[in-house]
Amino acid sequence: MMELIDIEATALRAKIGAGKVTPVEILDSCIARIEATNPILNAMVELRLEKARDEAVHAERAVVAGSDLGSLHGLPVAVKEAENVEGLRTTKGSPLYANVVAARDCGMVASIRRAGAVIVGKTNVPTLTNGLTTDNPIYGLTRNPFDLERTCAGSSGGAGVALAARMVPLATGSDTGGSIRGPASVNGVVGLRPSPGLVPSEDRPLGWSVMTVLGPMARNVADTRLLLKGMMSNDDRDPFSGMADTALRESAENIDLGTLRVAVSDDLGIVEVTDTVRATFRAKVAQFSGAFGSCNWAAPEMAGIHEVYLKLRSLVHMTRYEAEHLADPSGLSPQSRTDLRRGAGMTARDAADALAAHTEIFRRFQSFFKDIDILITPGRTQPFYSLDQIDTANARLAEEEAAGTNDLWAGRGNINAPITMMAHPALTMPAGKSPEDGLPFGIQIVGPYRGDGFLLGVCRALENYFATKRDLMPPLADISAYGL
Repeated sequence: MMELIDIEATALRAKIGAGKVTPVEILDSCIARIEATNPILNAMVELRLEKARDEAVHAERAVVAGSDLGSLHGLPVAVKEAENVEGLRTTKGSPLYANVVAARDCGMVASIRRAGAVIVGKTNVPTLTNGLTTDNPIYGLTRNPFDLERTCAGSSGGAGVALAARMVPLATGSDTGGSIRGPASVNGVVGLRPSPGLVPSEDRPLGWSVMTVLGPMARNVADTRLLLKGMMSNDDRDPFSGMADTALRESAENIDLGTLRVAVSDDLGIVEVTDTVRATFRAKVAQFSGAFGSCNWAAPEMAGIHEVYLKLRSLVHMTRYEAEHLADPSGLSPQSRTDLRRGAGMTARDAADALAAHTEIFRRFQSFFKDIDILITPGRTQPFYSLDQIDTANARLAEEEAAGTNDLWAGRGNINAPITMMAHPALTMPAGKSPEDGLPFGIQIVGPYRGDGFLLGVCRALENYFATKRDLMPPLADISAYGL
């Protein structure tokens, strides 16, 4: 039986505005779903239900009074644990920060509050938001609702699971090397890595780096756009703020897929891809390529981008932790220790060469986009790992880190990180299931530089097209398995 919390966010917002449903009724449905599914899935880790109810009551009164309503008025939203929500812990899944309680909202949370959102709580992350799946010693393991013994990915894995299980209609995420796009792919939801600065962040230690961004996650493209507009603001603490795509200020673009020039690539010419993922992606492309004006197999020249990504990521990590953690990294995850070791071993020449190579590859990428409108790749290129396989990989990583030998192997299969470095908006959306295991299969759609509004319009049109193709329809997690 469909409950209120199963309805898409845009429809719920319309019902609130028309007085057909109240924010309190929606919140009650949200809480009931969390109570039923979260004990098994462990997606929501910090809850503020009493305060959320007070906010929902206030939102309901505003509707009755005929007040101006924000774009997110009365909608429950979950926030990624690593972002500050006043009065809640921000541990980043690490004992290093186990007792940190936020004194105030971060700028992004303040923005969605101004848009009328009801903050329900926070979603789980890997230790220090860096890991192969969402698991940490503070909150424990988050499980994928499609298969409890498979990864939900990270670092926005809790957000992806909360959406897939329909605990909340909207959730925030953050993305460096694919932390929004990876969980969206494996949980059958939508996640947008927006252009840097579109959602400002006052907390990034390297403000001029394009690597880490905040972004929206939802169950469909329209809801993703709705949350993005609520997250957007101008904030002079972020050097990239104010460079927003003005199209997002207007109504959603209507895109005719038949006018688009599309490039598709299963590996970008540089990424390791399993035979199964490659075959599945090619089968999906065969089903949707005819919708476009042209659709050709082509890849930009991105040789060297893995090394650039890992070196520049190390600079981010070196500035992210306090000096005592750099001196004694025992409390950090193996992945973070590897980043710090790599960074400590870099010279100024190494950093300069990485920055120069980054610029050269970026310029080649812009030349590639002169002849296309969008680029489509798989959402992931490696297997849908089981938790046992994750444990084995983590053990290998820890051994190699202890020996000081781990360097590049973990990045070669990541098709999201190269796109990160180009600073283009990229959205991952479901394209049915993988025939091998019946689990969600996502695709990554990359838009033009600072073309967030255009990208969302394309993806909404593509989502509508997928709805007419049985093998491309978004999968739905069977939460009845959890006693509902």
